[in-house]
Amino acid sequence: MKRWLLPILIALLLVFARTPARAEAHPLGNFTVNQYSRLDVGRDTIGVRYIIDMAEIPTFQERQTMDSDGDGKVSDAESAAYLAQRAPTLLAGLRLAVNNAPVTLSVADQRMSFPEGQGGLLTLRMEFDLTAATAGATQPLAINYQDGNFAERIGWREIIVRPGDGVALSDASVSAQDQSNELHNYPQDMLTSPLNVREASANATLGATTGSSTTTSAAAANSASVRVPDAFANLIASKELTPPVIALALLLALLLGASHALTPGHGKTIVAAYLVGARGTAKHALFLGITTTVTHTAGVFAIGFVTLWISNYILPEQLYPWLEFVSGMLVVVIGGMLFRGRLMTLLRRRSQLADASASAHDHDHNHDHGPNGHTHTPPGTDNQPVTWRSLLALGISGGILPCPSALVVLLSAIALHRVAFGMLLIVVFSIGLAGVLTGIGLLLVYARRLFERFPTDGRLLQALPVASAAFVTLAGIVIAAGALVQAGVLRL
Repeated sequence: MKRWLLPILIALLLVFARTPARAEAHPLGNFTVNQYSRLDVGRDTIGVRYIIDMAEIPTFQERQTMDSDGDGKVSDAESAAYLAQRAPTLLAGLRLAVNNAPVTLSVADQRMSFPEGQGGLLTLRMEFDLTAATAGATQPLAINYQDGNFAERIGWREIIVRPGDGVALSDASVSAQDQSNELHNYPQDMLTSPLNVREASANATLGATTGSSTTTSAAAANSASVRVPDAFANLIASKELTPPVIALALLLALLLGASHALTPGHGKTIVAAYLVGARGTAKHALFLGITTTVTHTAGVFAIGFVTLWISNYILPEQLYPWLEFVSGMLVVVIGGMLFRGRLMTLLRRRSQLADASASAHDHDHNHDHGPNGHTHTPPGTDNQPVTWRSLLALGISGGILPCPSALVVLLSAIALHRVAFGMLLIVVFSIGLAGVLTGIGLLLVYARRLFERFPTDGRLLQALPVASAAFVTLAGIVIAAGALVQAGVLRL
């Protein structure tokens, strides 16, 4: 048992030591505003197919703007009025130049729809067919196109340029192949690194042809994947809330919260490293779980407040990197304090052992040294109790980043007039998430007690608390640095 306990704990740390979960610019994320432009270059005109695809959270915000009479619903008349008002603003954000001279884009057709999203919320899709005349322009045509809309939002940005009959393209800065099927499907291998193309240029020559395809490539079609349903967000959208349905939804929320906690992030690695070699108790582990639950729930409500009332000043997705930075800095402070204290304790202990060894021949044995004739501090521990302040900070760091799915549940609850049920689902989800952290804490607490049953003077076990504190500090630095990269402060 003694031989296997340490490798098991180290393996546990390595399993959990994965990149923390982040609010990344996922092309199908709940915060995204995705944009698509296709330029069809003809002999006398350039057609622009322009599409805006908003995910659930920005759509929720836009529908509040559409609801001019404040009745909580968006009528056809309100939708039409919104599109008529929004279209000129969007067109003003597009710039098309031919031979360095701006050309005017006119609207041939425009439409708006609300495809169903997660958790009973809707998404927003706006489609514009635009045209610009190029007849009489000097050949060859030097085309430059820019999309300056929604520069502050995260999402998929795609621009493609295609030649029409009798037109040849050269020196194109973008592909002629549609990667996302007009924002309907996204290539599986690009989900973690979405396109971010906001400008395109090409030269067009009339009287020739290119062999470029005007259809979606087979490779793009085969690699495309549809959106995966969000099981937690969809719990709020049950048609009838009978007692059995509510009970089942709460049970599923608990299980989904626990499974979400097993994904990268939420401080599992840090909790494990913190409690390895520390004098933690079951009470400490439970306190850690409660703190994480409260922090995660409060974080969801705080981001919801930003989304509902002050999103004109602060975009909710922009808060995630800074919340992660705060989380990382809390971990750095905890780890730094632990490292300093545990290193000093280890050095002092080894100094005492060296002094005791040097004076062993002159030692007086007339006083009690314990059952083995020597006092013994269990190796693998630093004899320093876990502090409540450190546990509080650790719990906050693990729960400060609210799950986007929980935010969708909150907004869905407001839209569906099920606020109490939505809040209960979020609390239960947070309890499931915190239960995993609590379980890890309890596992390590009892594992430490097993270590104490097998006294040994092994240097590796004595250095374990110092190593775990160094790991906590390093993990915090990585989290904080990653957050600054997301926020655009640092560039790799």
